[in-house]
This record gives sequence, structure tokens and C-alpha cells, in this order.
Amino acid sequence: KPDIVLTFGGLIVSKKIKRFLRDYQPKHHWHIGKQKANDTFFVLDKVFKQTENSFFKAFLPFTIPNQSKYASFWLLQFEKRRKNHQNYIDHIAFTDFKVFDFILNTVPNNWQLQVSNSSTIRYLQLFDVNPTLEVFCNRGTSGIDGSTSTAIGAAISNTKPTLFVTGDLSFFYDSNALWNNYIPKNFRIIVINNEGGGIFRILPGHKNTTNFDYYFETKHHLTAEHLSKMYGFEYARVNNETHLKEALSEFYKPSNQPKLLEVFTPSTKNDEVLLKYFKAIK
Repeated sequence: KPDIVLTFGGLIVSKKIKRFLRDYQPKHHWHIGKQKANDTFFVLDKVFKQTENSFFKAFLPFTIPNQSKYASFWLLQFEKRRKNHQNYIDHIAFTDFKVFDFILNTVPNNWQLQVSNSSTIRYLQLFDVNPTLEVFCNRGTSGIDGSTSTAIGAAISNTKPTLFVTGDLSFFYDSNALWNNYIPKNFRIIVINNEGGGIFRILPGHKNTTNFDYYFETKHHLTAEHLSKMYGFEYARVNNETHLKEALSEFYKPSNQPKLLEVFTPSTKNDEVLLKYFKAIK
């Protein structure tokens, strides 16, 4: 158990991290920052209403160096998991997980990365993200609404090029956001289309039934092609690694109109690949 857990920023997305630190509670939880302090681990006892840099500048002179194997142990664990992570990706089929690896390895430096809620942000947190990117997500009450609107608004107000990565349901749910005259030419959208709310396949329950497909996964056969044409986006679609590599090599280049790349993945394999990942990295 840790003696003290320091948190800053907003809510933690990962349920696994939250569950771990609730089961193995720290003695103290200190939150640093001017935002609301969330008692995520049920032991919050101090809140420092200041910037992170000012806190550590004042706090570090009071620390006492200690000889310990704690850091070296966890660094070894981190390196082991990093290697297992890459080995797993190298051997999996073309699925959502593989697509995220391709995307995150190709986004140019110093772009703004907007990420839709639900499965998209959950996948993203499993990867090392280029530190030059600004990353944002509509992480409110876990709904998918408004992600496209937020991304477009951010693209308009930011001089940096913007990439928006989204799932199909989130994109179609907020497709009306494309109906405006101010979308920058350097705005890019990648829609990962697995024909439904694939995240529900990860949860316990009866899959591949009429009720599951209709009420939970919301199966569909929609594409973004006609929306792209209607709203003046350059459109491309891919459904395998080779075509995805080719498309991404051109996707970020300057153009006279915004671009949308739709990536089709198999709806029935994504959950299996994701669940096996957590076992593979141990």
C-alpha cells in the first residue's frame, strides 16, 4: 500500500486503477489543483488549492532522500509491460486495438488530439501518447453526446491542426455538428466503425442475441460517406492494415477541405482482443 497518493487534474478514467487503490488504500490522499477534489479512494484528507508546479516547488525541499528498491522495482515492471504490450500488438488481428496503435504512431507533432468518450478514450489510455500533443476528451457523465461538437469548436479556436478520433455511434449521434461554415481545412476526423457500441461486449451478459444487438450494442450498417460529401469533407474508407497505412500516409497532408477517414473493424473480435490484452501484459 502506498503511504500517500497525490492526484491532480480531473477524474481517473481507468476502473482498474480506481479499484486497485480502493482495495489497497493509501494512508493519505492529497489532491493538488484548483479544480474540484474527488474522494476517489475514500481517504481524501488534504486539498491544496494551488498549481501543481507551485506545490512541488514548496514541497520538495522538505523531502528526505531514502535508499529504496521501490522505484527500480516498478521501473522494471513498467519495462516488462511495455515489451509485452508491443509484442501483443505485433501478433493481433486487425481490430480496434491495432487501429489505435497505427493512429497514435502517425499523428504529427504539436497537433491537438480530440477524443470521443466511452471506448475511444479507454483505448487511448492504454498507449504512450506523443508528449507534444494536446489531448482532450468530453469526460462528463460517461455519455457519448457532444464529442464532435466539442472537437470542431476546439479546432476553430485553436491555431494548431486538430485530429478527432471517435467511435461510430458517438460520431453519428452528434453528426449535426458538421453543419456549420467554420470548420478549418486542417481539421481531421477518424471514425472507427465497428457497427455498434462494441464496448458493451466487454461487459458480462448474453452476447449475440436479438435483445443484446438491438438494445445494447445498437447494431447498424451506416457509413460516414454521404455525410462527408454533404458537408464538404474529403472522404476515404479502409478495412485492413495495408490500406490503413496507405491512407494515413496522406491523411495529415495539407488540403483544401477537411478530411474524414473511416476505419471499419470486425464487431465480434474487438472485445476478445481487448480482454486478452490485460492478461498478456502481466
